[in-house]
Amino acid sequence: MTHIKNFDDINQTLTKYVPLSKEITGKNITLDRMRPMMEALGNPQRRLKIVHIAGTSGKTSTSYYIAALLTQAGKKTGLTVSPHVDSVAERIQINLKSLEEKEFATSLVEFLEILEQSSIKPTYFELIVAFAYWYFVKAGVDYAVIETGLGGMQDGTNVADNSDKVCVITDIGFDHMNILGHTLEEISRQKAGIIHTNNSAIMYRQSEVVTDIIEDWCKEHQSTLKLLEEKILQADAPVALQVLPSFQQRNWLLAYEAYKLLKARDTLPELSSEKLDESMQIRIPGRMEEQIIGSKKIIMDGAHNEQKIKTFVSSFKTKYPHTTLPVLLSLKQDKEFAGVLPLLKPITSRIIITEFTATQDLPAKAIDAHELAKAAKIFGYQDISVQEDQDKAYRELLACPGNMALVIGSFYLLGQLRHNHTELIS
Repeated sequence: MTHIKNFDDINQTLTKYVPLSKEITGKNITLDRMRPMMEALGNPQRRLKIVHIAGTSGKTSTSYYIAALLTQAGKKTGLTVSPHVDSVAERIQINLKSLEEKEFATSLVEFLEILEQSSIKPTYFELIVAFAYWYFVKAGVDYAVIETGLGGMQDGTNVADNSDKVCVITDIGFDHMNILGHTLEEISRQKAGIIHTNNSAIMYRQSEVVTDIIEDWCKEHQSTLKLLEEKILQADAPVALQVLPSFQQRNWLLAYEAYKLLKARDTLPELSSEKLDESMQIRIPGRMEEQIIGSKKIIMDGAHNEQKIKTFVSSFKTKYPHTTLPVLLSLKQDKEFAGVLPLLKPITSRIIITEFTATQDLPAKAIDAHELAKAAKIFGYQDISVQEDQDKAYRELLACPGNMALVIGSFYLLGQLRHNHTELIS
């Protein structure tokens, strides 16, 4: 019998499933372990009303907003996202509340006892996804909001092939190219793969390449697709939406359109302006999140690719025009820093480069700090500091002149910093 009493035990237990993740990269990512595991659990995913979210940028925030809207509608709503920032409990939420320690521990023990009767050896991510589906059935949720981990077609979440599934596609760009492909066509097909026969799909009209592929996929799978235009949605948006950063306005509007689709299908209630406002005010960890430390405002954002950094910088310039600030940066080894560094330069007064190692879904390691510093110099950064030790880098950031600073580049960096400096957690 598995001994799990608290979050330390939970993390130690889950970490045992990480080594297998090292062996699973690129073309080896399949549903070959997920399908028999879900069979062993009784296919709980087929007993849920699911909203499935895939995309390159905005999928976590959109997932949170959909869950918030459904919760405001009085529906018991499960939510699973990845990666987590502060705690693995973020991956199993009911009505936007992470599972409490005792409930997580006892439920995980029960889940693992079922799983241990089989010979299946899942990865960390696969185990958490299966646990989420199983727990949401156990908890009796009305809806399960499921964010993909990576891609879509072969993602562990895609065992959900229910015909009544609602699929939400967020903005698609370049990321995880070693796994998903090196062209927008290849990446878009992977994302489209969450759409199964007779599903309802919804997305913003994007580039012609992306939109054409999603449209063709939906036709092939007899699924409906609703294409949205942000300008049209903004014209009729609640006034309170303006308090959100511009990228979150886009995400919330997409989430609200998904809710309206469910409302029409399932006769959900019309939400009052107060309830809509409440859905906008939720905390989403590591998305342009601000915390006051002493006399300094620390902005934390997990943006880690060109598309996300570009979006962050645009929103930052809108909120804080003509502002530069010290930046603490670390990027994962597979990230294209040549696209990221020029985007951050206009808002950076000083760049402090650090490193991290993480063992969530897949083992993650940062780009060598000295290598990244050399690249920053080539791109014209003048004030560059290399500090491999995160804590020293953080203290250096706090000591920089000015009343504002930024930590950016990786959710793993944010998670490790916040674990060691809990004052950073809102």
